[in-house]
Amino acid sequence: FRSKLAAMILEKPSLEFLSKDLNCLYLGASSGTTISHLSDIVYNGVIYGVEFAERSMRQLIQNSEKRKNIIPILADANFPESYANSIFTPIDLVYQDIAQPNQAEIAIENCNYYLKDNGTLILAIKSQSIDSVQKSEKIYIQEKRIIEKAGYVIIDSINIHNFAANHIILTVQK
Repeated sequence: FRSKLAAMILEKPSLEFLSKDLNCLYLGASSGTTISHLSDIVYNGVIYGVEFAERSMRQLIQNSEKRKNIIPILADANFPESYANSIFTPIDLVYQDIAQPNQAEIAIENCNYYLKDNGTLILAIKSQSIDSVQKSEKIYIQEKRIIEKAGYVIIDSINIHNFAANHIILTVQK
């Protein structure tokens, strides 16, 4: 299953916070599959798609050139200040799907920098990218603690194992 956003919607279809007018920061945009789905949902908003890999960025640009609300940004999500000059609207939603051991910290840094008060973070956690030896449940607890310690509130934890092994999605409020 390619899109964790689609998996989340299939598991929990009543996601009221996803509206057509949201401005989004998408961390880990990759080649553009999920960001194109998000583009269809938030068609009146703007999505800033941050991607680090040049090859994926080329594909993202090709896949999003007909979509007026996607702005591809070649940058490292570890350094949110490095792409501040490319973001022109307040951010209502941060969506993160990156396979990094410090993905919770990256999400927090970006939310602290860009996310409006009462904004939402959607964080896809792949336990095997954080620690391939530990049990997934232990990793999920650890990542939730990092988010809560930073002052964020976890609204929901959605198990998407039916679509993506060793994954959960957290919806978080600032």
